[in-house]
Amino acid sequence: LVLLMIRTVPSQYFHIQTAIIGAGVIGLSVARALSKEGHEVLILEQSNTIGAGISSRNSEVIHAGIYYDKVTMPLKSRFCVEGKRLLYDYCRERFIPFRQCGKLLVATDAEDRDFGLPSLLDIAKKNGVHDLKKLSSEEIVAEHEPNVTCTGGVLSPSTGIVDSHALLTSLLADAEEYGATLALNCQVKGGRIIPSASKEIGNLMLFVDDSEIACDHVVVCAGLATDKIATAILSSSCSTASGNGSATHVLTPKQFYAKGNYYKLENQKSPFTKLVYPLPDKKGGLGVHATIDLANSTRFGPDIEWLDLATDRPDKIDMNVDPSRAESFYAAVRKYWPDLQGNVVSLASSLKNFVRYLLLDGNLVPDYSGVRPKLQHPDGGSSNGKHHGNDFIIAGSEYHGIAGLTLLLGIESPGLTSCLAIGNYVAHKIVR
Repeated sequence: LVLLMIRTVPSQYFHIQTAIIGAGVIGLSVARALSKEGHEVLILEQSNTIGAGISSRNSEVIHAGIYYDKVTMPLKSRFCVEGKRLLYDYCRERFIPFRQCGKLLVATDAEDRDFGLPSLLDIAKKNGVHDLKKLSSEEIVAEHEPNVTCTGGVLSPSTGIVDSHALLTSLLADAEEYGATLALNCQVKGGRIIPSASKEIGNLMLFVDDSEIACDHVVVCAGLATDKIATAILSSSCSTASGNGSATHVLTPKQFYAKGNYYKLENQKSPFTKLVYPLPDKKGGLGVHATIDLANSTRFGPDIEWLDLATDRPDKIDMNVDPSRAESFYAAVRKYWPDLQGNVVSLASSLKNFVRYLLLDGNLVPDYSGVRPKLQHPDGGSSNGKHHGNDFIIAGSEYHGIAGLTLLLGIESPGLTSCLAIGNYVAHKIVR
C-alpha cells in the first residue's frame, strides 16, 4: 500500500517527516518513541518481515550492565542499565513473556577469581548496578548451581531472558497505534542532500527501489547494512552539498563482522536454572556461556569468529554453523561444566574434514548463528571518523555535517537490552 501510494502521487517525490531504515528491535523502538511524540514515521525494511536480522539471532538476554566501562563505553553503560529497567517494565505492562532468572558469572581459575571478577564488580558498581553478590565456589554449588565447577563467582539477580519475537511485535503495534507506517520489501539504495533552496520539501532525498522519498529526518539503523547505506547517502551528499549543508569532515563509517555460533544441548538434562557466563574472553566476546530459554532448553554460545576484513556483503554471509567448531565448544563448556557428556571423535588430520565431522559422538548439536557489527577488527581495521573503540555510535550532524541524518552503528550487545533507552534517546535528539 505504501509503495503504491509513493508511486501514484502526481509529484515527482513523496514526502515524509521521518524515515527509519530498518525494522529490527532498534528501528521499531525509535519508531515507537518518535511516533509517540507526534512525528510522522515511515519504517523501511528490505526483508519481508520485521526483526529478520540481528534481532532474531541473539541470546535473548536482558543484561544487567556489568561489562561496559563508563569511560570507554559511555553509551553502552548508560543505555544498558537504563534499558534494563525500561524493558522489564514494558514487558510487564504488555504481557511480553520474560523471566528474571538471574546469572552466575563464574571464574574458572585463580586469576579470574582474584583479578577478573573484582574488576567487573568495580565497573558494575560505577554503572549503578548495586545488586551483585560475590560468592565462593562452595556457595555457588550449595545454593545455586550444583553442576557448576568454578573457583568463585558473582550472582547477578537482575539478568533475565525475553521473548524477542513478542517484543518486536509489541513495539510495532505501539508504533502503528501512534500513526507509524511499516513498508516491507523496500530496499534503500542511497540518497542525496536536498539543496538549501528547496529545504521546504525536506533535508534528504532517499532512493527506495524505483522511488524517491523526501525526508526531514532519516534514521539509519539497519544492523549489518547500516554502514553501506550510510556511505551511499554520505558520498552522494558530499558531492552535492553546498552552503551550510556541506560536509567537510564527513564520517565515512565502516563496520566489521564477527560471527557467533550457538550449539544446543540434546540427550542430556538441562543442568542449570540460571544463565552461566565465564569471564569475557580476550578476543572481544563474552565467552561461550550457557543460556536457557523460556521453554527451559539450554544452548551454549556465542563464540567469536571474525570474518575477513574484506567482507562487505552481509547478505552473502554463510549463516550455517560450522560443525568443526564443536571441539572448541566442548573445551570451553567443560571449564565450568565438566559433566557435559559426549565428545568429538578425532581422526588423522590427513582425512577430509567432512569425514571427520560425520563422526560426532556428543550432546552438543549445531543450532544457529548470528553476526555482530563491530567497529574494530583484530587484523587492523577500525571505523573511520571521530569514534574509536567498542561503544555504540549514534551519529548526528555533529559527526557528518548533514542535517536531519542520524546513523546508528556498532549496535551489538547489549542492543536488545538497550532498545527502549536508545529509542527514547534518538527521538529526543530529533524532537529537540
